[in-house]
Amino acid sequence: MKTLATAKDYTRISGLILILLLSAGLSELKAQLILGSRTTAMGQAVTALPSDEWQVFGNPAMMNFEDNAASFYGIRYYGFSELTDMALSGVYNHNFGTFGVGMHTYGDDIYRESRFRLAYAREYAGIRAGLVVNYTHFSIQDYGSAGSVVFDFGMAYTIIDGLWLGARATNLTQSTVGEAEEELPREMAVGISWSWSDRTVFTSDLVKDVRFPLSWRGGLEVRVVDQFVLRGGVTTEPLTYSAGMGYSMDRWGINIVAQQHHVLGWSPGLDLRVSF
Repeated sequence: MKTLATAKDYTRISGLILILLLSAGLSELKAQLILGSRTTAMGQAVTALPSDEWQVFGNPAMMNFEDNAASFYGIRYYGFSELTDMALSGVYNHNFGTFGVGMHTYGDDIYRESRFRLAYAREYAGIRAGLVVNYTHFSIQDYGSAGSVVFDFGMAYTIIDGLWLGARATNLTQSTVGEAEEELPREMAVGISWSWSDRTVFTSDLVKDVRFPLSWRGGLEVRVVDQFVLRGGVTTEPLTYSAGMGYSMDRWGINIVAQQHHVLGWSPGLDLRVSF
C-alpha cells in the first residue's frame, strides 16, 4: 500500500531538481572559485589584491607574504542550505617561500563538490609567482563520485609603490572529471590593484572562462578607522553586487559580506581569521 509523500521526500525531490539545474549548466548555482568575505565583498576582483590568506583560492602569487594565519569562511546562497560554501585556508611563511593550504566543500549529501588545495609562492627581483595543486571531487547521491587533479598558476608585479599588476590561470592541465569527461572550469584573468593611500584600495579584473562571456569585476575597500573597513564590489556575467565590512586586530579579524545576484537574491557570508 502506497503512503503519502513525507517532508523528507519533498526535500529529496527538491534536491534532485537542483541536480538537474546543475547538470543543465547554470553556473550561478555552482560553487564559486573565489572564496573569502573580503574578496567576495570586493566583487571577487582579487587577481592583483595583495596580502590575503584567501588568495590560495585566487591568485597564489598574492598570498600574505608577511603573516602566518588560518581562516574559516561560510556563505549561504539565496537562502538555500543546499547551496552553502564552507572553507578553511591557511598561510605559512618560511625562508624557502610562502606556503598555503585550502579546503572547501559545497552542497549537501545529494550533491557535493569539494576541493583540497596546496599552494607555494615566492618573490624574486620584484616578481611574484605562485603555483597551486588542486584536487576536485564531485559526489551525486545514487550516481557515484569522481575526482581530478588540477594545476593553477599566478604572477604579480609591483609597477610603482601601491600599484600591482597580476595575472592568473586555472586548470592549466585542462582536466576533466568522470566517465563523461565533464570539463572543469578554465579561467584566465588579469587585474590591477591601486592603494592610493593607506586607507583606500581599488581593484579591477578582467576574467574569461572558456565556457562563458568575458566578465569584468571591480572592488573598493576604505578604512574608516584603524581597525574598521568598508567594502563594495560588482561583477558582470553574471551580474552581482556585494558589500561588506571588516574589523581586525593584531591577532584576529572578522569580515562579513552580503552578495546580491540580480535574479536569485542575497547571499550572506562570514569569515574569521587568527594570526600566529
